[in-house]
Amino acid sequence: MPARGQTDNIMRKLLSLLLLALVVAGCNNKKSAEELFKETASGVVVVLNEFYYELKLPNGKSLYFTGLDEEGDIDGLTADIEDAIKNRNIITGTAFFVGTDGTLMTNRHVARPSIDAVTVRRSMIRFMKALKQYITEEMVSLSQQYDALENEKNNCSFVDYYGFMHVDQNRLAQLNMQQAELSRQFNELSASREGIDDNIDPEGIKITPVCRLGIAYNDTYVTSVNDFTEKNPCVVVRTSDKEDVDLALLQLKNKKTPEGAYVFKMYGEDDSKGGINRLFADKSNDGRLKIDQQLYMIGYNAGLVLANTKQGIKVQMTSGKVTQLPDGQRLLYSIPTLQGSSGSPVIDEYGNLVAVNFAKLGTTDNFNFGIPAERIKEFIGK
Repeated sequence: MPARGQTDNIMRKLLSLLLLALVVAGCNNKKSAEELFKETASGVVVVLNEFYYELKLPNGKSLYFTGLDEEGDIDGLTADIEDAIKNRNIITGTAFFVGTDGTLMTNRHVARPSIDAVTVRRSMIRFMKALKQYITEEMVSLSQQYDALENEKNNCSFVDYYGFMHVDQNRLAQLNMQQAELSRQFNELSASREGIDDNIDPEGIKITPVCRLGIAYNDTYVTSVNDFTEKNPCVVVRTSDKEDVDLALLQLKNKKTPEGAYVFKMYGEDDSKGGINRLFADKSNDGRLKIDQQLYMIGYNAGLVLANTKQGIKVQMTSGKVTQLPDGQRLLYSIPTLQGSSGSPVIDEYGNLVAVNFAKLGTTDNFNFGIPAERIKEFIGK
């Protein structure tokens, strides 16, 4: 009969073998596209972002605009915030749940649309100079109109045959009123011109996107912007501070991931904590990827254009292969995409998150880039 110590040793070995067998079995647990879609679709949402830009001048005053036109000039510039809100831009993208506290991941350019600050500053300075020149020309025109009215006053009086002076008081009163209005406009323009600094320091102009975000779920109906921003409002928790890592974290204002919504995980992820899923630092899904390996993307290609159906909005799954191994910054795959797929999760055959879609190659829709697992882990774990 074996000693107690030998029995314990045998039991530990058997337990280790059993655990190893379970791990091996789990690693070979490939899933079909249909199985993956059914499992993950509930965790992928449409993001809608209403936004405009605030342009803060060195003197502390704020102007607002909606973007840049084709010539690189500021579009929709206004000092009235209500006008900016009324004429705001709207974009859509894709996001997916990464935590049980309503946390979602998407692209930075979906959460906080960027704009070329250098172009905006140059355009603003050009605009200031042009506005000052325009005001000067308007003041000259008003002055000329004033002088013309002054000359016309001479026709309001005349001396008759007997030497008596006659004055057309009604006409003279009209001319005086017109001159008073011209003087008022002239003084207003003069004050405005004095307030324009066309020698502004470009670095003193600060540009900030002002965003209002919301989401909509797969298999739900949306008929207006309010179905996003009122029903399921979100806030931007954090965006990557690395230029080549186009990632952002959003969070539902109620901080609750809906019951039954799928939460995406990565290979080697610690699933025991609430909130954002934390990752084991010594695991990397990048190393497991192989050329021609099957990948799937779940997202909203073309936004609501394709998503809207008679049965509500529907998420799409597209597939492709790894065409270039990740270099630590991006992963290239042959999954076709359209605008609106920004922020979509890319998964492998086991359902592991391997990338976040963020850009396409040139003008083709058939080769696209994703932020690889290594960068996602760094961003989430920050």
